[in-house]
Order: sequence, then C-alpha cells, then structure tokens
Amino acid sequence: MTTWRMAFRVGPRGHEMWPQCLRLGVAAITYAPLAYTDLSVHPKCEPKGLWMRLAPTQKASLGRLAYEMKKGDVIFVKHADRIICQGIVKSKYRYDSEHRIIDPNGLPWSHQVPVAWDTSFPEVKILLGGEQVTVKKLLQGNVNNLETKREEAKQSYEKAEAIEGEAYKREALFRARNRALIQAKKQDSDYRCEKCGFSFYELYGDIGKNFIIAHHLEPISLRREPSKTTLDDIVLLCANCHAMVHRKQPPLSVNDLELKKPSGL
Repeated sequence: MTTWRMAFRVGPRGHEMWPQCLRLGVAAITYAPLAYTDLSVHPKCEPKGLWMRLAPTQKASLGRLAYEMKKGDVIFVKHADRIICQGIVKSKYRYDSEHRIIDPNGLPWSHQVPVAWDTSFPEVKILLGGEQVTVKKLLQGNVNNLETKREEAKQSYEKAEAIEGEAYKREALFRARNRALIQAKKQDSDYRCEKCGFSFYELYGDIGKNFIIAHHLEPISLRREPSKTTLDDIVLLCANCHAMVHRKQPPLSVNDLELKKPSGL
C-alpha cells in the first residue's frame, strides 16, 4: 500500500475541483496536452510528443495517478495548508470518456482513479513538503506526522462536541424552568428594547406586536448547573442590540454596549 497526498486545484491558486471529485467518487487530474488522451490504450508515457509538452512536475503527477496508484492505496486531499479528507483507491486508472468533470477553462478532468472517500475525516492543518506538486508520494515520516495531527484534531472535535452538547442541555433545562418568568417579564413591559428603545410594533405593525427578545445577564452557557433567576436578571432587547452584546465571548454587559448615532442623522 502506498500513501499519496493530492491537490485538486486548477493551477496553484485556481478553482477548486475537489467537490466534483468527491461527488463522483474519484481522484482526477488533467493537463491540456493530454486532456483528451486515454492513457490506458497507449504504452507508458505515450504519445511521447504530448508528454514532452508537460512540465517535469506535471509529468510526475500524471504518471503517478495513471501508472502507480493501485487498489488499496490511500489518498489524502490537500486544500491550501490543510488535509481535509482521506480515501481508499478502489481500482487502477481509468479514462472518463463522458467528461463528467470540466474545469473553468473548459478542460475535462478525465484522468481518474475511483476512490471511496471518508467524509468523516477531521480537517488537519499541516504541510507535508513539495506543496507545488499535485500528486506526492508520502514517506512514512509524513504519514506518522499526519496521523498524529489527525488524532489530535479528532480529540479536539470530540471535546468541543461534548462541551457544546452539555451547554445545550443546560440551556434547554434553564429555559424550561424559566419560561413563565420570561413571559412575566415581557407582559410587564411595553415591548421596547431596554437599551435603544426600539419597538417592533411601531416599525412593523401587527406582525411586530408583543415581540421582544429576553436576554439573560448571566449567560446560560456559563452556568454549571440550574440556578435561581429573577426578573432583574433578564433584560429585554431588540434583535440588533441582542446580536451586538453576543459579538463578544463572554457577552458584553448591556451597560457596556455603546450606542452611536449614525452619521448624517
């Protein structure tokens, strides 16, 4: 088994063809001189006249996909400075005569190997050398480094999901226990933003009647367990002010939110 790193861009900073390759379950490549040549019906590196028109790095990349990749090989997908997916090669090179993948320059990416892509692969920020080479064979040291980074990313994602899930459960429980309190806060108000004075009813009419957002002065996500809340712990805000206090983490206090009068008014 050989491990490869492969990019799917049109040129160094061009259009990204990876989504189409993922959708069709292939790894694909093209270069203008050989875009319409089925390499499987020619001897290796033939027709010579067309191969001679390729740059050395292009010859190397196309040759690796057409002649070296085999069933069971692993491909890691390069996107800028990251590895974003992994796949297992299902069979050797084939030429896609249907030209299902066409790049913005009108060239078919018909040199392909079928691949079973693993979309659960955690994105890893890593450079493995030879960044200008489209198809690179990875040394064992590269693979070991990548596997270490992948395990670190996986653990990080799992931790983030656990924290997010726990925060969601706390918030759901909090809101369930305080729904009546929030409703009481709203009913005892004029449904105006307590920061800027905005009224949804005055601007939108009936559709905005009795609408306002309840903002908790102590963020629910920071509470380790359900705690007592009073009417004074809730402030009513319009959508704009509510969004602005949550632009920071932890949220800004309502008092610290500075209102500026738009220029020209």
